[in-house]
Formats: sequence, C-alpha cells, structure tokens
Amino acid sequence: MRVLVLGQDGRTHAFIAKLLNSPRVPEVVCAIGNGGTAPLVATADLDETNTAGISQWAFEEQFDLIIPTSSRPLQHGLVEEALSLQVGVCGASQRAVQLELSRCAAKEFMLRHRLPTAGGRTFTNLDTAEKYLAARALPVMIKADHSEIGEEIFSDRYLALDGLRRLFGSKPVKGVSNGVVIEDLLSGPRVVLSAFTDGSNAVPLLATRLYDRVDDGDGGMQAAGVGAHTGTSQYAQQLTRYLDEKFIQPLVAGLAADSIPCWGIISIDCIITEAGPRLTAIRCAMHPGEAEAVLPRFEDDLLPWIEAMITRRLFEMPAPAWAATPSVAIGLMARGYPSFFPYGGTINGLTEIDEGVLVFHNTTANPAAILPYTPRYHRGGALGSMLGGILGIGSGSGAILHTTGGQPLTVVTQAATLTSARGRALINAERIQFDGRTFRSDIGTREFN
Repeated sequence: MRVLVLGQDGRTHAFIAKLLNSPRVPEVVCAIGNGGTAPLVATADLDETNTAGISQWAFEEQFDLIIPTSSRPLQHGLVEEALSLQVGVCGASQRAVQLELSRCAAKEFMLRHRLPTAGGRTFTNLDTAEKYLAARALPVMIKADHSEIGEEIFSDRYLALDGLRRLFGSKPVKGVSNGVVIEDLLSGPRVVLSAFTDGSNAVPLLATRLYDRVDDGDGGMQAAGVGAHTGTSQYAQQLTRYLDEKFIQPLVAGLAADSIPCWGIISIDCIITEAGPRLTAIRCAMHPGEAEAVLPRFEDDLLPWIEAMITRRLFEMPAPAWAATPSVAIGLMARGYPSFFPYGGTINGLTEIDEGVLVFHNTTANPAAILPYTPRYHRGGALGSMLGGILGIGSGSGAILHTTGGQPLTVVTQAATLTSARGRALINAERIQFDGRTFRSDIGTREFN
C-alpha cells in the first residue's frame, strides 16, 4: 500500500512512526514533513492548501491513501477532490470541518443536539449581541466566529462591550461569518478526546489532559503543543467512557442526522468544571501534543483501522489495544513562544536521550537527511534516490538539524506510573538544548485536575 501523509508537525511525525511499524510495511511518503520525518520517509514538496493539485498528483503517482494529520487540507476540500479521482482519504468533509472553523456553527450544533456546553448564544447582529451582553452576568467569554481569530475573557462591562465590537469586526474569513459567541466562562482543566469514526460508528481513543499555556500553573500566553499526558487509573478510564457516551457518540449521531459526511478523526475539547465536563470545541484532527501522547500507547496496527474508517466497516473492528502505561508529552519551546522567539539554532543533545524515550519533531529542519521523492515516471532507481538523500540534493543550504519555529520538539515517555513517566520526561527534556530552550515543569503533576 502506498500512503501519502500530509503535515509538518509532531502529529505528522507520530503518525509516520506508527505507520512504519505496521506489519504490512506500507510505502509512506510525506509532504512536507520536518527534520524528524526526513530520515524516515521520502519527502514530496506539495502545498497542502492546493488540494486539487495534491489529489491529481496522488492519482498519477498511484497512491492508495492520503492521511492528513491536521485539518488544514480538509478545510480546502481534500476529501471532495481526492474522492473525485477515487483516491482514498482519511478525513472529514468540508461541511464537517466547518464546525471546527466556525465557532458560531459549532455552538449552534451543540445547542441543537443538546450537547453539554457553556451557557450562551451566537450572534451575527451586533446590536442584538450588545443587548444580550448588557444583561449577561460577568465574567463572560467572547469568541470571534473564526477559530483562529481569537477569544477573550471579560470581567468589566465597558471593556466587554469594547471587546465585543472589536471581535465582531474582525476581518471575516472565507466560510465564516462576521459573528461572535458570547458564553459563560468555564473554569477547570482542559481535556480532549479523539475518536475514529466512519460516519455512523465511533471508537474513542484516550482522554488526554492538554496544556495550552506556556507557564507553569497554566499561566502565560495560550499556545499549541505545550504538553499533554494520558492516564491509566480507574478515573482516567471512566472519564474516557463518559466523554465517549455523552459527547462523541451524540456528536457522530448529530452529524449523521444533519447529513454531514464525516469519517476519520473526530475530536472534542472539554473543560472539566465542578458541574461536569462541558464541550468547548469540535475538531477534525488530533491536537498537537495529543497525538504524540496517545499514538505511542496504541498497540494495534493503524492501517486496518484507517481502512475500516474509510470503508464504513468500523463496527467490524475489535476493541483497540492500549499499553497499560501512562504517557507524558513535554513540548520544548523557545523562550518567548508564541510571540517573539529565536529560531534557526542548532539542536543538540538528542544522542543523550534514554532508550525508549521518543522525541517527535514539530518545527525543525534537517536538510542533509532529506530524501526527495522521485516521481514514478522518471524514477532514477534506488541508488539514485539514496544518493540524493545522502547528498541533500535540492535540499537548500545547511546540513545540521536546526529549529524553524517556536516549539521544535516534544519529548514523550511512558512508565508504570504517571509520576515516573513525568520524571523521566523532565530528565530527558533537560538534555536537549537549542537557543532559548524552555519547557513547563508541571506537566503530569496531577492526572486530570
């Protein structure tokens, strides 16, 4: 089987590592990849937003399956384009991804299908939104419609009204409205759960505590890839079952009821409040950090699960097998991330990592290791491809592993207990050095609180 993996962060690295462990030994090619995927598989230079071009290329190169590791290609219609050429793709339709892109669409979906979420409403009329806000108890959360524009917390009425006008007037993005969501502020740890789905059935993965603030104690700026961990306690298992029963299964049923095609990964963001979990977002891909923490514990061959999702045969699959060891994923960041941070520096210390500890690459480059993909119609043979990789042909300047962004690496460990996994992760994270390197030291301190 020929598999094209689309992506360039730690999720991509984690998926490729898992696919390469398949007993079926698939031929895996990555676009665009990073410094961690470069030594593992051939790299194709494709624009993940040009989904028509990707689909045509995959068809001509006789790929059997495309696996996007983020939702970005899905937002640009990858599923629709690939299926028109009869190329398999494991991902959600554009209509399903709309629930990730548009907070207003997601909130209306949650309310329509009675999914437990924060009290609040969506607004596309500013006057109506101002009247609602004027009567709303503080503090409140105000979210711009597009998921990448912003969300803010307000405890002052005047500042809230000013923030409402600013967020409402945010430049609209194609596919979303000039609108906002106004809702109650939720307090508690952030937990995410992803699931495999074929559009009718869903199989949950593992509830994951996700850290999205750069400073210890959940302080500092919000950022992706800061860290995550999974657990093995009775509570962790019960939480996974509860989130599956109350959120994942009703979500998939709601998509089917609304005739929204969706297969591949579906994911929920929750805040664990004193009144119980509350849904805050719907996604069509695993989170940065989540994939790195969850996939190493997945003991099954991933390929049959992917095939079951895209052929609507998920009901035939046995329960997934999981390693009985909690995992801790610590994101290594450059000081100043996500705003202003150094990058381009050499990464050192990877040879000092303990055996069994995984290091997934996010924003790194390793020009010397790149093996450029050679199209089938003018393939130069195994030797030519090998020499191209060794010599770094067409890979640009430089030949040293270096950072290309603010969150270059994620260190992942497993151990008998969460405490020992955390300790091992901290020791190994300390051994890796690059310009401005920092990380949170409290990831995995507590299980889900």
